[in-house]
Amino acid sequence: MALKRFIQLWTHRYHKYSHIFKAHFLAYFHWLRFKLKKAGLKDNQELISIIRTEHFGDIIAAEPISRYVRSLYPHAHIVWFVKPSFHELIDFNPSIDETFTEFCVTQRKVLLRTGIFDKVFELQFLNNNHCNKCQVSVENPVAERRGISVLNYLDFGNLLEVFAQAGDLIPAHTLFPADDQPCVNLQDSHRETVDSLGLDKPYIVVHCQSNYAPKDWPADRWRQLIHWLADQYNYQIVEIGLKSNLLVTAASYRNLCGQLSILETAEVIKRASYLIGLDSGPSHLGNATGTYGMILMGALDKFSEYNPYSGSYGRQENAVFIRQNGLTCSQLSFEFVKGEVEKVLGN
Repeated sequence: MALKRFIQLWTHRYHKYSHIFKAHFLAYFHWLRFKLKKAGLKDNQELISIIRTEHFGDIIAAEPISRYVRSLYPHAHIVWFVKPSFHELIDFNPSIDETFTEFCVTQRKVLLRTGIFDKVFELQFLNNNHCNKCQVSVENPVAERRGISVLNYLDFGNLLEVFAQAGDLIPAHTLFPADDQPCVNLQDSHRETVDSLGLDKPYIVVHCQSNYAPKDWPADRWRQLIHWLADQYNYQIVEIGLKSNLLVTAASYRNLCGQLSILETAEVIKRASYLIGLDSGPSHLGNATGTYGMILMGALDKFSEYNPYSGSYGRQENAVFIRQNGLTCSQLSFEFVKGEVEKVLGN
């Protein structure tokens, strides 16, 4: 047993320290690359970084910041730091010159410490960035100074306003000063993929699981809702997301979970008549693509009522929030949600 524990300990240390070494190596490699990049820029051009690496709903919510920073620094070379799994959200953004797919927060910490960037806009807040492998957290001094953390960030406004404040782009507790409607930049390849799915119109997209259990609605009520929709309305019901936990037998139901990229999912949502979902990444795609949203929301942690969206969802011009004051999402009854959906769809 002692030998087994010894092997486990040193295997863990090997993976940890080889990870840290790689992070430092990549940081200095990219420092050299950016140094060469700066040498090729004109005198009036700055090298600017924007840092919002996850989650994909947050990245979409922060998209207007890319346009705002571009308006402030029209000649700059702007680099957006993002986790590799979310790079497609940045790759096609015309306001961003370069997508930086981050290896881990240690790499970023070392790279930023070199001072290679003329300006850095960190859209992270306290306790919001951590690498499990090297056990390193990176804090944002602006967020620290302003007291913005994962425990209270929704006290500072919607996600866009919070990120802009954390990046020191706007004063504390102020509205975003530019166009606050998020968008995604869909390409022909995404449209062609969705063309090939043969989706029958009209259809309703549903998203039934978030990445945070307190935001979820129970699976048995989702099944009830989907069967009721199938019985009462002439819509195909299309489920999207990473995976499904539903057992639906309705003939008009189709499960696309785990089959699409983020932007292919956005194209599916864009073509839908409605989106019924949770406070999660796909609802931000609904906001960005202009599809009317019915968003199940409840009390979250210490927030009895909150609004994470900017743009048309945030103003509830193109969305309705299905919620009851003081209740969590899981406490919303089937009858209540059905009634709110029925108000939108009609009889």
